[in-house]
Amino acid sequence: MEIRSLSRSEAKVVLALEAEGTEDLTLAGLRQRAAVSPGFARKIAHELVRKGWLQRVGRGRYLLNPSRHGPDALPDTDPLRLGSRIVSPYYFGFATAAELLGLLPQASRVYYIVSWKRGSSHWPHLAQFRRVTIGPHRFFGIERIERRGVSICVSNQERTVLDCLSRPELSGGLGGVVQILTSAQRTLDWERLDRYLRRLRSRSLALRLAYLADSFLRIAPPPTRWLDRVRARSDEPYIPLGAPKEFGRRGPHDSRWHLIRNIPEARLRAEVDIH
Repeated sequence: MEIRSLSRSEAKVVLALEAEGTEDLTLAGLRQRAAVSPGFARKIAHELVRKGWLQRVGRGRYLLNPSRHGPDALPDTDPLRLGSRIVSPYYFGFATAAELLGLLPQASRVYYIVSWKRGSSHWPHLAQFRRVTIGPHRFFGIERIERRGVSICVSNQERTVLDCLSRPELSGGLGGVVQILTSAQRTLDWERLDRYLRRLRSRSLALRLAYLADSFLRIAPPPTRWLDRVRARSDEPYIPLGAPKEFGRRGPHDSRWHLIRNIPEARLRAEVDIH
């Protein structure tokens, strides 16, 4: 296995970063530290990536694999450390957030990174990450936690529930959403959920959440006053519980929540019963 050797110019860059306690690097920063031309800065970056000292996390952006990682040219494999550097601002969301918060077992091989910055949803050089782009006005409900010595941004419990319900395909399906809800039920802040729902301005999301909470939360059910506040109005149209493209639009009609139950309850309950 190749030992991570350094040329004089490469050493200036790495030693400067370690002396500063900095792990993030741009081409401009590399050029400044090595006192070289733009073309030579790109060559140094290429060599440092090849030798295992840097990992590319974006266009002209790199993450240092410091000397404490050892002498071998091994890339950093911690997806939380890498993912937290790919785009800014960001938060880990959907199934990733649910796993980090202990609401789902760690099973997904994809790490979902949410940002309001536009860009490709996939990074070819970082295949295990997927970007989910949202509007700036939807970028809230975030907290900072520490995992494996890395400080990262993640959606909080209430925002995670709403994100997963809005995009079940990124959260293990609606069965996964039910599992997330039942795992969180003892500590859910329903007033915060209500504030978030108003900010998201999604009536269908509120009705689907109320139906699932009323149907599946038995240990710590939602407050009656909240359910009464969310109850469907008589003039509201009926909406399908599951995505029509996958489940169609047929099923029993629930008059309380004006939902079309196009997914069998047994399928929704399966994940909860297993766990």
